[in-house]
Amino acid sequence: MPDYRRKKVHTGKRPSAKPEKQKNEINIPVRRKKDKPEEQAEQTPIHIIRGKKGERRKKIYVLLGCVAVIAAVLITLSVILPVSLFESAQNFFLSFGTGSFPIDISGNAVVDCEPKDNYYYLVTDTSIMAFTNGGKRRFSYVHGFSSPIIASSETRAIIFDQGKNTATIYNLAGEVSTVQSDYPIIAADIAKNGEYALVTKQNSSAATVTVNNRNGKQLYNINFARDMVNNVDIASSGKKIAVSTLNAEAGKMVSSVRVYDFNSADPVYSLDLGQDPVYDIENTGSGFFVATHNKVRYIKWSDRSVTEYGFEGSISYLRYSSSGVLAVYNKTNDKSINNAVLISNSGKKISEFEIKGAISDIRFAKGRVYAMGDNKITIYDKNGGQLSSCNYGFGGVKIAVTGSNTVCVMTDSQIKKVVIDKG
Repeated sequence: MPDYRRKKVHTGKRPSAKPEKQKNEINIPVRRKKDKPEEQAEQTPIHIIRGKKGERRKKIYVLLGCVAVIAAVLITLSVILPVSLFESAQNFFLSFGTGSFPIDISGNAVVDCEPKDNYYYLVTDTSIMAFTNGGKRRFSYVHGFSSPIIASSETRAIIFDQGKNTATIYNLAGEVSTVQSDYPIIAADIAKNGEYALVTKQNSSAATVTVNNRNGKQLYNINFARDMVNNVDIASSGKKIAVSTLNAEAGKMVSSVRVYDFNSADPVYSLDLGQDPVYDIENTGSGFFVATHNKVRYIKWSDRSVTEYGFEGSISYLRYSSSGVLAVYNKTNDKSINNAVLISNSGKKISEFEIKGAISDIRFAKGRVYAMGDNKITIYDKNGGQLSSCNYGFGGVKIAVTGSNTVCVMTDSQIKKVVIDKG
């Protein structure tokens, strides 16, 4: 049947201009950041979780950074500090404290006193003691030596008996260790890093010098076939030593100073002193002082350059401190006129002046000179100007400077505190 003949079927619905939407058609709105508060609300918990994780990570990183900084500081301190961190802290805190005066001391005679900045060692014929400048006794030991000799540094002290085989090392807390030698000890020195050197007399040689670290491990050893060694000193670097030697040639005594590093048995430097024996060698940092009967020489460790000072008379006192070096010379037959010479620790002469009257002990500290006579203590400035003086009594053997106008006077039985008024 032709198409125009087909019947039209009416559904009863009116035709629409727009076609109806299909049932499966979904209306998806366009999502923009400003139009999706619901989605932001849904994502908010996720952002909080990520923030907490980030904060935890930051805290961990901060903690690790602090640990790294502390470790770096400890490593740096272990390198800078002369001895262990614990011992350095211990010495620092033990250097403070006060006590009451006068202080009774054990023994029948005071042998020596080694003042430091905030404390001092005192050696009697029977004991070794340590006191703070405020009068606090830190330790007291019976040393057992008949003729004790003490050498000290900024951190430790070593005491020995010349000709005996034993030495004892101390710090401010007390006894550190006992050193036993196979041969008699002639001289000794101890450095601020704890290294110590022993000069011994062996059967096969005139002298032997042995250097050990603070734990007793041997670092260096050298034998002298003909020369006797009467002084030894360790450089601040802990890698060099200076020794003074004596020898007899053609019926004459020959004296010299030699410097050795730990890489060779041959000296890197030698200075001939003729017939002048060396009384003392003392390291002061970048160099060391050599004292003979009428001269003081400063020798640098690095280039071994020498600065020499000569004086009239013979040396009677040689004192070392953080303020510098004090050398006192006088005539052999007249101890009442003294020539005081101040030299910086770098070898430069500060001043020279005269001190009248007999001197029982003298110190250079806090930029001043403190001289003790028979019954009076006088303070001088660097140029020899008298600042103040006072009577302290009688029987003074040694003094330790504990303040700008305060000293501790040691008699053979006690320690007295003396305040020297200005004027």
